[in-house]
Amino acid sequence: MDAYTIIIERFDGTKRHTREYRAGKNEIHNKTVLATLMFIKEKLDPTLNFTASCRSAICGACAVRVNGSAILACDTKIEDLFALYESDSLTIAPLANYTVLSDLVVDWTPAIENLRKVHPGIVAKNAFSKEKGCKQSVADFDKVKVMWDCILCGCCASECSKFTTNKNDYLEPFVFTRAWRAAADSRGKDPMLHSGPAADNGLWKCVHCQECADVCPKQVKPVDDIAGLRALTVKHGMNQGKGPNHANAFLTDLRSAGRLNEVKLALRTEGAGALARIGLACKMMRKGKVNPLEVLGDKPIEGHADLVRMLDAAKAATKAKE
Repeated sequence: MDAYTIIIERFDGTKRHTREYRAGKNEIHNKTVLATLMFIKEKLDPTLNFTASCRSAICGACAVRVNGSAILACDTKIEDLFALYESDSLTIAPLANYTVLSDLVVDWTPAIENLRKVHPGIVAKNAFSKEKGCKQSVADFDKVKVMWDCILCGCCASECSKFTTNKNDYLEPFVFTRAWRAAADSRGKDPMLHSGPAADNGLWKCVHCQECADVCPKQVKPVDDIAGLRALTVKHGMNQGKGPNHANAFLTDLRSAGRLNEVKLALRTEGAGALARIGLACKMMRKGKVNPLEVLGDKPIEGHADLVRMLDAAKAATKAKE
C-alpha cells in the first residue's frame, strides 16, 4: 500500500466521533506525529484542533495517545509507530484522564490546581540571610537533577492506573515528582512544605503499575519519586495510617520469612478494620488464594538469611545517601 490511514478521535464540544484521513507514505515520510497532525490540518482538514508549541520536546504541549499509549508528538516519528504496531493504520486520541475541550485539546486547569497543593517552588532556607544565593554540592544536585527534566506533558497522568480509577483522592504522578524535587532539594527550607500535602493527597495510594515511568518521554520516574516522598514523610513523623502500616507489615513479612503472609498483612495494615473484608477473605480462601493456617506462622524461604543481608545492605546504603 502507498498510503497510511490515520484515525483521529474528534470532539466538537458535544459529541465525540472518529474521522479517518489518508496520507501518502511519501507525504509523511520522516515526519513526527506532530508534523503529521500539522500536515492533516494544513492539507486535509483545517478544523482539526491540537496543541503544540516548541517542537523541541521541551514544552510538553503536544502529548497525545497513539493506539492507547501516551507519547510526545513532536519527539516521535510516525513511521516508527507504524512499524511498531505492524500496521498501516494508527489511532490518535487525546490524553486519557483529562477533560477533552476540543479534538486533541485537554483541560489542564485541575492539574495546575493540584500542582499548587504541593507548593512546587523552592523556599530557600537562607532567603533572609546576608549570604547571597544558595550553595549546593554536586552530590546534592545529582539527587534532584532528573526531576528537573519533567516538562509537564501529562503522559504519566494519562496512563496512571490509580488516577484512572479515582481522581478525587490522588494527584497526577508529575505532581508528586514536583513535590519530591522541591522536598529533596538541599537548598529548601522545609521539605514537609511539599511532602506533607503530598501525603494528604493520596501519596500512599500508588499501585506501582510503573506506567508513569514507562511512558515518560524524559525518562523521569514518578514512581521512584513517590517512594522518596513516602520515606521522607515517615522520617518526619507521618508514620501512622494504612499506607505506612502496610509498608512496615510488608517489610516485617520479608524479614521474618521472606514471603508475604496475606492474613497477617491485612491485620497489620488495617487492624480490626480488616475484619470488614471477611467476605472477600472467604472468597479468596475458597479459590486457594489465602491459607488461613498461615496466621500460625511461616516457614522461611530458602536463602532467607541472604535476603535479610540484602535488606540490611539496602538500609545502610539509604542512610549513607542521606
